[in-house]
Amino acid sequence: MTQKGRPNILLWTEDAVRSFKVLKDALTKAPVLIAPDFSRKFIVRTDASDTAVGAVLSQTLGGEEHAVTYLSQILLPRDQKYATIEKECLAIVWAIDSLRYYLSGTTFEIVTDHNPLTWLNQMQSKNQRLLRWCLALQPYNFIIKHRSGKQHGNADGLSRM
Repeated sequence: MTQKGRPNILLWTEDAVRSFKVLKDALTKAPVLIAPDFSRKFIVRTDASDTAVGAVLSQTLGGEEHAVTYLSQILLPRDQKYATIEKECLAIVWAIDSLRYYLSGTTFEIVTDHNPLTWLNQMQSKNQRLLRWCLALQPYNFIIKHRSGKQHGNADGLSRM
């Protein structure tokens, strides 16, 4: 229902509602959703669309990645006018700020599907907004990695309609 090229109108049939409830139940219970373990490294996966940002905080347990919490936020009209790189960076800054209680004092990994943001730790842009956000992230110890959009479904789904 949310694939590219589909209309922006979701048709909520009885079958769609039933499927949504099954999916929601599966994503919000063990073994998919786990309690945080502060002795393990956190992974923050972020994504932005034209209308919203999404993030998933997860940890690896037994060789598999499990969600700790899910976040999504509709963009304000002024934020919807940002360039793609700014929206993707906003998703990172917003997610880290929202998850600061989990992430402060730890080393964690940020995963984004926007490759240009992998240089975020060595920011040299003349874009004042990106520079300001880069400075806001200075207190945190993170490694940023790129993951192609097709493999980035969990955060991607939270930033879509």
